Order: sequence, then C-alpha cells, then structure tokens
Amino acid sequence: AANLFNYPMTMKTTNNGLIVTYIPWGVIGDNTAIEVGLTGLNASKTTVSDHSDWTVTMNWNDGTRDLDVTSGIGMPFVYFEKNATAVASVTVNSGTPTVSNELLIIENASNGADFVVYAPVGSTWSASGNIYTSSLNGKNYWSMAMLPQSTTNVSATAQAYKQYAYVFPTNTTTSWSYDPATAKVTTDFNVTTSVKEGTNTNVLMGLLPHQWANLDANSPTPSEQSYDSVRGELKMLDGNSFTVTNTFKGVLPTLPYLAN
Repeated sequence: AANLFNYPMTMKTTNNGLIVTYIPWGVIGDNTAIEVGLTGLNASKTTVSDHSDWTVTMNWNDGTRDLDVTSGIGMPFVYFEKNATAVASVTVNSGTPTVSNELLIIENASNGADFVVYAPVGSTWSASGNIYTSSLNGKNYWSMAMLPQSTTNVSATAQAYKQYAYVFPTNTTTSWSYDPATAKVTTDFNVTTSVKEGTNTNVLMGLLPHQWANLDANSPTPSEQSYDSVRGELKMLDGNSFTVTNTFKGVLPTLPYLAN
C-alpha cells in the first residue's frame, strides 16, 4: 500500500509486516525506518480483519504465521498480536537501537522521531545485525509507540509510556445527540479496551484540534504531552472517553433564486 497516516505516525504494509516511520508535512520522499513483523513472514497481501469507528486492524497470514496490527486515528501506539508459534521481529533500518529489558528503544529513526517497542514484561530481545527478535516471554502481544517530537529524555519518556503499552483498544464508538432548543450537537467518543497485563486500564488517546477546541464542559481534558501533526496540535488524553459539543445552525434546503 501507499503511505498510511494515523497521526502522528506514518505506516506502510509490506509482504513481511508493517513499516512504521514518521514523515512530517512538507517532507518529500519515503523511508522504511522500522519494519515490524514475524520471523519468516511472507504474506501475499494485507487484509482488513476488523475495524471500529476510528481504528482498523490489519492482518498478515502466509499459512504458517498470522499477524494482526491495530492502529487508530490520533493514537501514538500501534498494537500487535500473533499466533502462538510465530516469533516477533523488528528490523531497524535507521536510527539507534538500545535494548532495556523488554523495551527496544530506537532513537532518531526518521525525521528526528523516536520509537519504543514494548514486549511483555519479562521478555528479552536478541539482535542479529539490525534484526531484533523476541519470543515475548511466551505471550502473543506487543506494542509500539512514537514518542512526542519534543522529547528530550527518551529513556524517561519511554518508561512513562510503558503504562499504556499493554492496554489494547478492542472497539471505538462515536455517538451523537442533538438538542433542537439549544442547537447543540453532543458527540461522545468511547474506547473499549483489553488489558493484557498491569493495572492501568486507560489508553493514550490523541485529540485533534477540532475536538480539543470544542470539548464539552463535563468532558475529560487532554493534559499529557502533545504531537505536531499536519492537522495541528495533537493533544494526548489519559483516558478512554471524551465529549465534544458543537453548535449546529442548520443548512438551507435550497439556495436563494437570485434571478428573482
């Protein structure tokens, strides 16, 4: 496929897995900074195996190995799941990789962006050249995050993000209500999660400007770090729901007939 943008990341599907990188607005060109997949994976195509209101799950299956990857608009994490016999693989084509227990930190991978791959707690990463593999401590899930472009202490931010690494979104829903008396449209955004390990139950969710600028008075507000995006500042919310309120003034059923 061509480049896929979920804000803040850039992705691309290949036969061997998912390219994860960062291409900011105005930069011409393409790169394959990091490829995440399974050892030996060679699928003829990538299909959509699931989707919800603002997430999509991509699937690779070559008859032996099976990989699911979930990505959501505004989410700085990408979530991976595999079949039991497959081995997780990360190919680092650019950037500086460092292994810290179950974390694979890749600094300056693409246009200054830093990435962190989170294996389950207790996992190890083995390196062969620029290819890092893990048995995931017998588990079948892992995740990957792009850190904010303003990050100065990569190690500290990587550890701070770890609390979100094992909270996987399983469904996202958007519901609307309209009050004719006030001409207000209220939109509720909700994420359903599956907690793979740990005690945290919240995802890290990015709000775009048209969302954070119109939050309902009773809505949770984003107070975590933010990202630059082609759509403006992407503000991070530690939480699984938020509410937006907009004024809707109506639409004319027809345009005036000016000739009269």
